[in-house]
Amino acid sequence: MNKRIIFVGSTATLALATVGAFLLWPTPFGDHRIIVQDVEPAETPGTIQEVSWTWEPDEETTAQSVFIGPAGPIVMYEDGVSALDGSDGTEIWSYRVNDLRTPSSRSDSIRVGVTSDREYTVLAWHPRETVEYVNMAVLESGSGELIDEYRFSPAEEEADDGARPPLPSLERLSTDTWLEPDGDGFAALSIFTGEKKWEYIPNQECRILHNYSHKNFEDFSVLIGDNTLIFGRYCGEDFNSDSFQGDLIGLDAKNGTEKWTINNIISLAKSEIDIDHGVRKTDMKPMWDPGYITVSTTKGNSLVEIDGGNIILDDTRDLFPDSPRDSGILDANEERVIDVTRHLGDQPSIFTTADTRSGDIESTATLPSTDFNHYLLLPEDLNISFSWPNIIPLSGGVLTTTCKNECENNAETDYTDTVTSIPSTPEKEEVTVEIPLPSDTSSKSTHTLLASPGSVIAYMKNEGSIPEIFGLK
Repeated sequence: MNKRIIFVGSTATLALATVGAFLLWPTPFGDHRIIVQDVEPAETPGTIQEVSWTWEPDEETTAQSVFIGPAGPIVMYEDGVSALDGSDGTEIWSYRVNDLRTPSSRSDSIRVGVTSDREYTVLAWHPRETVEYVNMAVLESGSGELIDEYRFSPAEEEADDGARPPLPSLERLSTDTWLEPDGDGFAALSIFTGEKKWEYIPNQECRILHNYSHKNFEDFSVLIGDNTLIFGRYCGEDFNSDSFQGDLIGLDAKNGTEKWTINNIISLAKSEIDIDHGVRKTDMKPMWDPGYITVSTTKGNSLVEIDGGNIILDDTRDLFPDSPRDSGILDANEERVIDVTRHLGDQPSIFTTADTRSGDIESTATLPSTDFNHYLLLPEDLNISFSWPNIIPLSGGVLTTTCKNECENNAETDYTDTVTSIPSTPEKEEVTVEIPLPSDTSSKSTHTLLASPGSVIAYMKNEGSIPEIFGLK
Protein backbone atom coordinates (compact mmCIF):
# COMPACT_ATOMS: atom_id res chain seq x y z
CA MET A 1 0.00 0.00 0.00
CA ASN A 2 1.31 3.46 -0.87
CA LYS A 3 1.92 5.96 1.91
CA ARG A 4 1.23 9.32 0.30
CA ILE A 5 2.23 12.81 1.47
CA ILE A 6 0.28 15.58 -0.23
CA PHE A 7 1.83 19.03 0.08
CA VAL A 8 -0.55 21.99 0.20
CA GLY A 9 -0.01 25.70 0.09
CA SER A 10 2.17 25.64 -3.04
CA THR A 11 0.42 28.67 -4.56
CA ALA A 12 1.10 30.79 -1.49
CA THR A 13 4.68 29.62 -1.40
CA LEU A 14 5.10 30.54 -5.05
CA ALA A 15 3.88 34.05 -4.42
CA LEU A 16 6.12 34.67 -1.41
CA ALA A 17 9.29 32.67 -1.97
CA THR A 18 11.20 34.73 -4.52
CA VAL A 19 14.81 34.51 -3.39
CA GLY A 20 17.33 36.42 -5.47
CA ALA A 21 16.97 35.33 -9.08
CA PHE A 22 15.11 32.07 -8.42
CA LEU A 23 12.08 30.61 -6.68
CA LEU A 24 12.81 28.19 -3.82
CA TRP A 25 10.45 25.63 -2.30
CA PRO A 26 12.08 23.76 0.63
CA THR A 27 10.08 20.56 1.25
CA PRO A 28 10.48 17.65 3.66
CA PHE A 29 11.87 15.70 0.69
CA GLY A 30 14.26 18.13 -0.96
CA ASP A 31 15.09 21.62 -2.25
CA HIS A 32 13.15 22.56 -5.35
CA ARG A 33 14.33 25.62 -7.30
CA ILE A 34 13.01 27.26 -10.45
CA ILE A 35 15.75 29.54 -11.73
CA VAL A 36 14.49 30.60 -15.16
CA GLN A 37 10.81 30.61 -16.10
CA ASP A 38 9.07 30.22 -19.47
CA VAL A 39 12.03 28.87 -21.44
CA GLU A 40 11.23 28.60 -25.15
CA PRO A 41 12.75 25.37 -26.53
CA ALA A 42 14.94 25.79 -29.61
CA GLU A 43 15.23 23.45 -32.58
CA THR A 44 17.87 20.73 -32.68
CA PRO A 45 20.59 21.94 -35.09
CA GLY A 46 20.86 20.09 -38.39
CA THR A 47 24.62 20.67 -38.57
CA ILE A 48 27.25 21.90 -36.10
CA GLN A 49 30.07 24.41 -36.41
CA GLU A 50 31.52 24.91 -32.92
CA VAL A 51 31.33 24.33 -29.19
CA SER A 52 28.73 26.92 -28.26
CA TRP A 53 28.73 26.47 -24.47
CA THR A 54 30.29 24.42 -21.66
CA TRP A 55 28.71 23.45 -18.35
CA GLU A 56 30.43 22.04 -15.27
CA PRO A 57 28.93 20.89 -11.95
CA ASP A 58 30.05 22.68 -8.81
CA GLU A 59 32.98 21.25 -6.87
CA GLU A 60 30.79 19.44 -4.32
CA THR A 61 28.54 17.77 -6.91
CA THR A 62 29.07 14.75 -9.15
CA ALA A 63 27.17 14.55 -12.44
CA GLN A 64 26.36 10.93 -13.30
CA SER A 65 24.01 10.77 -16.30
CA VAL A 66 22.37 12.97 -18.91
CA PHE A 67 18.81 12.73 -20.20
CA ILE A 68 17.12 14.90 -22.82
CA GLY A 69 14.13 17.00 -21.81
CA PRO A 70 11.85 19.30 -23.80
CA ALA A 71 14.18 22.32 -23.47
CA GLY A 72 17.61 20.69 -23.23
CA PRO A 73 19.67 18.23 -21.15
CA ILE A 74 18.59 17.04 -17.71
CA VAL A 75 21.60 16.17 -15.55
CA MET A 76 21.41 13.52 -12.83
CA TYR A 77 23.54 13.94 -9.70
CA GLU A 78 24.11 11.65 -6.74
CA ASP A 79 21.47 13.72 -4.91
CA GLY A 80 19.03 14.96 -7.57
CA VAL A 81 18.72 16.60 -10.97
CA SER A 82 19.09 19.90 -12.81
CA ALA A 83 17.62 20.93 -16.16
CA LEU A 84 19.67 23.03 -18.58
CA ASP A 85 18.63 25.23 -21.47
CA GLY A 86 19.99 23.51 -24.55
CA SER A 87 20.59 26.84 -26.28
CA ASP A 88 23.17 28.20 -23.84
CA GLY A 89 23.65 25.73 -20.95
CA THR A 90 21.84 27.96 -18.42
CA GLU A 91 20.35 26.08 -15.46
CA ILE A 92 16.55 26.24 -15.60
CA TRP A 93 15.49 24.34 -12.49
CA SER A 94 16.79 21.82 -9.98
CA TYR A 95 15.59 19.32 -7.40
CA ARG A 96 18.11 18.16 -4.79
CA VAL A 97 17.34 15.49 -2.18
CA ASN A 98 18.03 16.30 1.48
CA ASP A 99 18.59 12.64 2.46
CA LEU A 100 21.41 12.18 -0.05
CA ARG A 101 23.54 15.18 0.86
CA THR A 102 25.91 13.26 3.14
CA PRO A 103 28.72 11.22 1.56
CA SER A 104 27.67 8.08 3.43
CA SER A 105 24.35 8.16 1.56
CA ARG A 106 25.88 8.56 -1.89
CA SER A 107 25.76 5.02 -3.10
CA ASP A 108 23.20 3.46 -5.43
CA SER A 109 20.44 5.28 -3.53
CA ILE A 110 18.72 7.21 -6.30
CA ARG A 111 17.27 6.60 -9.75
CA VAL A 112 16.04 9.12 -12.30
CA GLY A 113 13.96 8.73 -15.45
CA VAL A 114 12.32 10.92 -18.09
CA THR A 115 9.03 9.86 -19.66
CA SER A 116 8.94 8.82 -23.31
CA ASP A 117 7.31 12.12 -24.31
CA ARG A 118 9.86 14.05 -22.17
CA GLU A 119 7.05 15.76 -20.27
CA TYR A 120 7.92 14.49 -16.76
CA THR A 121 11.08 13.79 -14.80
CA VAL A 122 10.79 11.16 -12.04
CA LEU A 123 13.10 10.58 -9.07
CA ALA A 124 13.14 7.65 -6.64
CA TRP A 125 15.50 7.31 -3.67
CA HIS A 126 15.97 5.59 -0.33
CA PRO A 127 15.31 7.80 2.69
CA ARG A 128 18.17 7.81 5.16
CA GLU A 129 16.22 6.84 8.28
CA THR A 130 13.83 4.09 7.12
CA VAL A 131 13.60 0.79 5.29
CA GLU A 132 9.82 0.86 4.90
CA TYR A 133 9.34 2.82 1.69
CA VAL A 134 10.90 4.75 -1.18
CA ASN A 135 10.53 8.48 -1.67
CA MET A 136 9.30 9.65 -5.09
CA ALA A 137 9.12 13.05 -6.79
CA VAL A 138 7.58 13.99 -10.14
CA LEU A 139 8.36 17.27 -11.92
CA GLU A 140 7.43 18.81 -15.25
CA SER A 141 10.58 18.47 -17.33
CA GLY A 142 10.18 21.80 -19.13
CA SER A 143 9.05 24.22 -16.44
CA GLY A 144 10.40 22.37 -13.40
CA GLU A 145 7.00 22.58 -11.66
CA LEU A 146 6.79 20.05 -8.83
CA ILE A 147 3.77 17.86 -9.55
CA ASP A 148 3.92 15.69 -6.43
CA GLU A 149 6.07 14.04 -3.78
CA TYR A 150 4.98 10.79 -2.15
CA ARG A 151 6.10 7.65 -0.37
CA PHE A 152 5.99 4.42 -2.34
CA SER A 153 5.84 0.98 -0.73
CA PRO A 154 6.15 -2.06 -3.01
CA ALA A 155 3.80 -5.00 -2.70
CA GLU A 156 4.37 -6.89 0.54
CA GLU A 157 5.39 -10.10 -1.24
CA GLU A 158 8.21 -8.20 -2.99
CA ALA A 159 9.75 -6.77 0.17
CA ASP A 160 12.23 -8.69 2.31
CA ASP A 161 11.89 -8.30 6.08
CA GLY A 162 14.41 -5.80 7.38
CA ALA A 163 15.74 -4.95 3.90
CA ARG A 164 15.26 -1.73 2.00
CA PRO A 165 12.67 -2.08 -0.78
CA PRO A 166 14.16 -2.10 -4.28
CA LEU A 167 14.17 1.22 -6.07
CA PRO A 168 11.70 1.44 -8.96
CA SER A 169 13.18 0.82 -12.38
CA LEU A 170 12.91 4.18 -14.16
CA GLU A 171 14.97 3.36 -17.24
CA ARG A 172 11.98 2.63 -19.46
CA LEU A 173 9.14 5.04 -18.77
CA SER A 174 6.04 5.46 -20.88
CA THR A 175 4.21 8.79 -20.71
CA ASP A 176 2.92 8.00 -17.21
CA THR A 177 4.14 4.59 -15.96
CA TRP A 178 7.25 2.60 -15.12
CA LEU A 179 7.68 -1.18 -15.50
CA GLU A 180 8.33 -3.73 -12.79
CA PRO A 181 8.59 -7.56 -12.95
CA ASP A 182 5.32 -9.18 -11.92
CA GLY A 183 5.26 -12.96 -11.73
CA ASP A 184 5.90 -14.34 -15.22
CA GLY A 185 5.09 -10.97 -16.77
CA PHE A 186 5.36 -7.33 -15.83
CA ALA A 187 3.26 -4.51 -14.39
CA ALA A 188 2.97 -0.84 -15.26
CA LEU A 189 2.90 1.43 -12.19
CA SER A 190 1.76 5.04 -12.21
CA ILE A 191 4.56 7.58 -11.85
CA PHE A 192 2.12 9.85 -9.98
CA THR A 193 0.90 7.40 -7.32
CA GLY A 194 2.94 4.18 -7.52
CA GLU A 195 -0.29 2.23 -7.98
CA LYS A 196 -0.56 -0.57 -10.53
CA LYS A 197 -2.37 0.65 -13.65
CA TRP A 198 -2.26 -2.64 -15.57
CA GLU A 199 -0.31 -5.86 -15.92
CA TYR A 200 0.64 -8.24 -18.70
CA ILE A 201 0.86 -11.96 -17.93
CA PRO A 202 1.45 -14.30 -20.91
CA ASN A 203 -0.58 -17.40 -21.55
CA GLN A 204 0.52 -20.49 -19.63
CA GLU A 205 2.24 -22.03 -22.67
CA CYS A 206 4.12 -18.80 -23.48
CA ARG A 207 6.99 -16.84 -21.96
CA ILE A 208 7.87 -13.23 -22.46
CA LEU A 209 11.54 -12.68 -22.99
CA HIS A 210 13.11 -10.86 -20.12
CA ASN A 211 15.88 -11.58 -17.68
CA TYR A 212 14.21 -13.22 -14.69
CA SER A 213 17.33 -12.95 -12.53
CA HIS A 214 17.48 -9.13 -12.70
CA LYS A 215 14.88 -7.10 -10.85
CA ASN A 216 15.48 -3.81 -12.61
CA PHE A 217 15.46 -4.81 -16.28
CA GLU A 218 19.17 -4.46 -17.09
CA ASP A 219 18.59 -6.84 -19.97
CA PHE A 220 14.84 -6.55 -20.39
CA SER A 221 14.04 -6.72 -24.10
CA VAL A 222 11.36 -4.04 -23.98
CA LEU A 223 11.36 -0.85 -26.00
CA ILE A 224 9.02 2.09 -25.61
CA GLY A 225 8.13 4.08 -28.71
CA ASP A 226 5.92 7.14 -28.53
CA ASN A 227 3.44 5.17 -26.44
CA THR A 228 3.96 1.53 -27.39
CA LEU A 229 5.65 -1.24 -25.39
CA ILE A 230 7.45 -3.75 -27.62
CA PHE A 231 8.81 -7.11 -26.49
CA GLY A 232 9.38 -10.68 -27.62
CA ARG A 233 7.27 -13.72 -26.74
CA TYR A 234 7.90 -17.44 -27.23
CA CYS A 235 5.17 -20.06 -27.21
CA GLY A 236 6.49 -23.60 -27.38
CA GLU A 237 8.34 -26.35 -25.56
CA ASP A 238 11.88 -26.19 -26.96
CA PHE A 239 13.54 -23.38 -25.03
CA ASN A 240 17.08 -24.73 -24.90
CA SER A 241 18.44 -24.20 -28.41
CA ASP A 242 20.81 -21.33 -29.11
CA SER A 243 18.33 -19.54 -31.34
CA PHE A 244 14.68 -19.93 -32.40
CA GLN A 245 11.71 -17.89 -33.58
CA GLY A 246 8.99 -16.12 -31.63
CA ASP A 247 6.48 -13.28 -31.74
CA LEU A 248 6.97 -9.54 -31.46
CA ILE A 249 4.22 -7.88 -29.42
CA GLY A 250 3.17 -4.22 -29.29
CA LEU A 251 1.08 -3.09 -26.30
CA ASP A 252 -0.66 0.22 -25.76
CA ALA A 253 1.39 1.69 -22.88
CA LYS A 254 -1.67 3.49 -21.53
CA ASN A 255 -3.70 0.39 -20.69
CA GLY A 256 -1.70 -2.71 -21.65
CA THR A 257 -4.03 -3.80 -24.46
CA GLU A 258 -2.43 -5.54 -27.44
CA LYS A 259 -2.04 -3.24 -30.45
CA TRP A 260 -0.40 -5.66 -32.87
CA THR A 261 1.52 -8.94 -33.15
CA ILE A 262 4.13 -10.07 -35.67
CA ASN A 263 3.86 -13.83 -35.48
CA ASN A 264 6.68 -16.40 -35.39
CA ILE A 265 9.38 -14.65 -37.47
CA ILE A 266 11.34 -12.82 -34.75
CA SER A 267 14.80 -14.26 -34.11
CA LEU A 268 15.41 -14.81 -30.42
CA ALA A 269 18.82 -15.31 -28.84
CA LYS A 270 20.47 -15.93 -25.49
CA SER A 271 20.82 -13.00 -23.15
CA GLU A 272 24.22 -11.33 -23.26
CA ILE A 273 24.12 -10.74 -19.51
CA ASP A 274 22.91 -14.03 -18.11
CA ILE A 275 23.64 -16.89 -20.49
CA ASP A 276 23.85 -19.45 -17.66
CA HIS A 277 20.16 -19.01 -16.86
CA GLY A 278 19.07 -19.69 -20.44
CA VAL A 279 17.38 -16.30 -20.62
CA ARG A 280 16.28 -15.11 -24.05
CA LYS A 281 16.13 -11.67 -25.55
CA THR A 282 14.89 -10.01 -28.70
CA ASP A 283 17.51 -8.39 -30.90
CA MET A 284 15.85 -4.97 -31.34
CA LYS A 285 17.50 -1.66 -32.10
CA PRO A 286 15.59 1.62 -31.85
CA MET A 287 16.08 4.24 -34.51
CA TRP A 288 16.64 7.89 -33.73
CA ASP A 289 13.18 8.50 -35.13
CA PRO A 290 11.14 7.08 -32.21
CA GLY A 291 8.51 5.67 -34.57
CA TYR A 292 10.76 2.89 -35.94
CA ILE A 293 12.90 -0.04 -34.86
CA THR A 294 14.97 -2.66 -36.62
CA VAL A 295 14.64 -6.23 -35.39
CA SER A 296 16.26 -9.53 -36.37
CA THR A 297 13.76 -11.77 -38.16
CA THR A 298 13.84 -14.86 -40.36
CA LYS A 299 13.83 -12.42 -43.30
CA GLY A 300 16.83 -10.38 -42.13
CA ASN A 301 17.30 -7.05 -40.36
CA SER A 302 13.69 -5.86 -40.68
CA LEU A 303 12.50 -2.25 -40.37
CA VAL A 304 9.28 -2.04 -38.33
CA GLU A 305 6.95 0.93 -37.94
CA ILE A 306 6.07 0.93 -34.24
CA ASP A 307 2.56 2.37 -34.08
CA GLY A 308 0.97 -0.22 -36.35
CA GLY A 309 3.53 -3.02 -36.26
CA ASN A 310 4.05 -2.80 -40.03
CA ILE A 311 7.21 -4.25 -41.59
CA ILE A 312 8.49 -1.52 -43.94
CA LEU A 313 11.53 -3.46 -45.18
CA ASP A 314 12.11 -7.19 -44.83
CA ASP A 315 15.89 -6.69 -44.78
CA THR A 316 17.55 -3.27 -44.64
CA ARG A 317 20.79 -4.94 -45.72
CA ASP A 318 19.33 -5.45 -49.21
CA LEU A 319 19.74 -1.71 -49.85
CA PHE A 320 23.51 -1.96 -49.49
CA PRO A 321 24.69 -5.02 -51.45
CA ASP A 322 28.24 -3.68 -51.69
CA SER A 323 28.68 -3.22 -47.93
CA PRO A 324 30.57 -5.90 -45.97
CA ARG A 325 28.64 -8.24 -43.71
CA ASP A 326 29.96 -6.59 -40.55
CA SER A 327 28.51 -3.16 -41.40
CA GLY A 328 25.46 -1.94 -39.52
CA ILE A 329 22.36 0.22 -39.88
CA LEU A 330 22.74 3.54 -38.09
CA ASP A 331 19.28 4.92 -38.72
CA ALA A 332 16.18 4.04 -40.72
CA ASN A 333 12.65 5.28 -41.33
CA GLU A 334 10.27 5.39 -44.29
CA GLU A 335 12.41 8.01 -46.05
CA ARG A 336 16.07 7.04 -45.58
CA VAL A 337 18.33 4.28 -44.32
CA ILE A 338 21.91 5.01 -43.23
CA ASP A 339 24.51 2.25 -43.36
CA VAL A 340 27.81 2.57 -41.49
CA THR A 341 30.86 0.53 -42.45
CA ARG A 342 33.36 0.80 -39.62
CA HIS A 343 36.83 -0.12 -40.81
CA LEU A 344 39.86 -0.50 -38.59
CA GLY A 345 43.46 0.13 -39.45
CA ASP A 346 44.25 2.08 -42.61
CA GLN A 347 40.82 1.99 -44.26
CA PRO A 348 38.45 4.91 -43.64
CA SER A 349 34.91 4.32 -42.38
CA ILE A 350 32.03 5.01 -44.76
CA PHE A 351 28.46 6.24 -44.29
CA THR A 352 25.99 5.41 -47.08
CA THR A 353 22.43 6.77 -47.30
CA ALA A 354 19.71 5.10 -49.40
CA ASP A 355 16.11 5.97 -50.23
CA THR A 356 13.93 3.53 -48.29
CA ARG A 357 11.28 2.99 -50.96
CA SER A 358 13.32 3.03 -54.17
CA GLY A 359 16.57 1.67 -52.77
CA ASP A 360 18.54 4.34 -54.66
CA ILE A 361 21.86 5.32 -53.08
CA GLU A 362 21.61 9.02 -52.23
CA SER A 363 25.05 9.69 -50.77
CA THR A 364 28.30 8.07 -49.76
CA ALA A 365 30.52 9.93 -47.31
CA THR A 366 33.96 8.88 -46.13
CA LEU A 367 35.08 9.74 -42.63
CA PRO A 368 38.11 12.06 -42.95
CA SER A 369 40.17 9.95 -40.56
CA THR A 370 41.23 6.32 -40.33
CA ASP A 371 41.26 6.46 -36.52
CA PHE A 372 37.52 5.96 -36.05
CA ASN A 373 36.48 4.81 -32.62
CA HIS A 374 35.21 1.27 -33.09
CA TYR A 375 33.80 0.42 -29.69
CA LEU A 376 30.08 0.10 -29.06
CA LEU A 377 28.77 1.04 -25.61
CA LEU A 378 25.49 0.50 -23.84
CA PRO A 379 24.67 3.95 -22.46
CA GLU A 380 22.72 3.81 -19.22
CA ASP A 381 21.13 7.18 -19.79
CA LEU A 382 19.07 6.41 -22.89
CA ASN A 383 15.60 4.92 -22.97
CA ILE A 384 16.72 2.16 -25.31
CA SER A 385 18.37 -1.23 -25.13
CA PHE A 386 21.13 -0.66 -27.67
CA SER A 387 22.72 2.34 -29.38
CA TRP A 388 25.73 3.82 -31.12
CA PRO A 389 26.45 6.49 -28.49
CA ASN A 390 29.17 8.29 -30.46
CA ILE A 391 27.34 8.50 -33.82
CA ILE A 392 24.06 10.34 -34.40
CA PRO A 393 22.21 11.31 -37.59
CA LEU A 394 21.15 14.95 -37.97
CA SER A 395 19.00 16.51 -40.67
CA GLY A 396 22.11 17.79 -42.44
CA GLY A 397 24.31 14.72 -42.12
CA VAL A 398 25.99 12.42 -39.61
CA LEU A 399 27.83 13.48 -36.46
CA THR A 400 30.47 11.20 -34.95
CA THR A 401 33.38 11.30 -32.55
CA THR A 402 36.81 9.99 -33.42
CA CYS A 403 40.23 9.56 -31.92
CA LYS A 404 42.24 11.87 -34.14
CA ASN A 405 44.71 14.28 -32.53
CA GLU A 406 46.11 11.91 -29.91
CA CYS A 407 45.93 8.78 -32.05
CA GLU A 408 48.40 9.63 -34.77
CA ASN A 409 51.16 7.61 -33.10
CA ASN A 410 48.99 5.41 -30.91
CA ALA A 411 47.52 2.10 -32.00
CA GLU A 412 44.80 2.24 -29.33
CA THR A 413 41.54 3.92 -30.28
CA ASP A 414 39.36 3.34 -27.22
CA TYR A 415 38.93 7.05 -26.50
CA THR A 416 37.82 10.06 -28.55
CA ASP A 417 39.01 13.65 -28.82
CA THR A 418 37.29 15.09 -31.92
CA VAL A 419 33.69 15.45 -33.10
CA THR A 420 33.23 15.39 -36.86
CA SER A 421 30.19 16.59 -38.83
CA ILE A 422 29.85 14.73 -42.14
CA PRO A 423 27.37 16.25 -44.65
CA SER A 424 24.65 14.04 -46.05
CA THR A 425 25.48 14.59 -49.73
CA PRO A 426 28.83 14.17 -51.51
CA GLU A 427 28.55 17.63 -53.02
CA LYS A 428 28.99 19.13 -49.55
CA GLU A 429 32.13 17.28 -48.58
CA GLU A 430 34.02 20.56 -48.45
CA VAL A 431 31.98 21.69 -45.41
CA THR A 432 32.96 18.71 -43.25
CA VAL A 433 33.62 20.17 -39.78
CA GLU A 434 36.03 18.81 -37.17
CA ILE A 435 35.88 20.21 -33.63
CA PRO A 436 38.43 19.25 -30.95
CA LEU A 437 36.96 18.17 -27.61
CA PRO A 438 38.74 17.85 -24.26
CA SER A 439 39.68 14.22 -23.77
CA ASP A 440 41.01 12.34 -20.76
CA THR A 441 43.28 9.86 -22.53
CA SER A 442 44.29 8.29 -19.23
CA SER A 443 40.74 7.01 -18.67
CA LYS A 444 40.38 5.69 -22.23
CA SER A 445 36.81 7.01 -22.47
CA THR A 446 34.62 7.90 -25.42
CA HIS A 447 32.31 10.88 -25.81
CA THR A 448 28.56 10.31 -25.91
CA LEU A 449 26.48 12.41 -28.32
CA LEU A 450 22.81 13.28 -27.77
CA ALA A 451 20.55 15.35 -30.03
CA SER A 452 18.87 17.97 -27.84
CA PRO A 453 16.67 21.01 -28.29
CA GLY A 454 19.01 23.96 -28.85
CA SER A 455 22.23 21.99 -29.45
CA VAL A 456 23.91 18.62 -29.75
CA ILE A 457 25.17 17.46 -26.34
CA ALA A 458 28.62 15.90 -25.98
CA TYR A 459 30.09 14.52 -22.76
CA MET A 460 32.59 11.97 -21.49
CA LYS A 461 32.45 9.81 -18.37
CA ASN A 462 35.50 9.41 -16.17
CA GLU A 463 35.19 6.75 -13.46
CA GLY A 464 31.41 7.05 -13.52
CA SER A 465 31.21 10.85 -13.32
CA ILE A 466 30.77 13.54 -15.98
CA PRO A 467 33.23 16.42 -15.46
CA GLU A 468 31.67 18.72 -18.11
CA ILE A 469 28.99 18.90 -20.78
CA PHE A 470 29.38 20.64 -24.14
CA GLY A 471 26.70 22.20 -26.32
CA LEU A 472 27.52 21.99 -30.04
CA LYS A 473 25.86 24.20 -32.66
